[in-house]
Amino acid sequence: MALRFTKSAGSERERAASRAVVEALNLAEHVSFEDLLAAVSTAHGKPIELHDIDHGIIPAVTGLWIEKEKKSIILLPAGDNRLHRTHAACHEFGHVLLQHQGCGGVETATPSVFAHVGSRRGIKTMLARSLDWNETERAAEHVAYLLSLSLLGDRGSSSDFERTFI
Repeated sequence: MALRFTKSAGSERERAASRAVVEALNLAEHVSFEDLLAAVSTAHGKPIELHDIDHGIIPAVTGLWIEKEKKSIILLPAGDNRLHRTHAACHEFGHVLLQHQGCGGVETATPSVFAHVGSRRGIKTMLARSLDWNETERAAEHVAYLLSLSLLGDRGSSSDFERTFI
């Protein structure tokens, strides 16, 4: 049995929004991760810091974006390989660029998370990669894929499979 994926009108709108926020960054054909981080921080209007954390602090979470008044922090599990961490950071950049709202739960989050960000005070948004594959997660994933192409220096793909993500 063949599995077929189709793009609905809703997903086409999501993809158009994702393409627009990435195009607005005006990235060069090939960028370093540091250049990408700087471009996303500029678009966000405040610095973004990446912090390594022990995987046990946020088990089953590959990335967590915490927005504070003067900066944003993205927590990434220290034990994950570089490729996975880069993709997770790009996914969180997607949430930042698309201005997604947080998931709430600041009050109930693991206290050890706050040891990495200072305190709960001043947190405006907190958004972790959801186990729910919803419109928000799909849009952030699409941005992550587009940003990854910039990191690779490849704006297009000849692969039919890869084009399903663009």
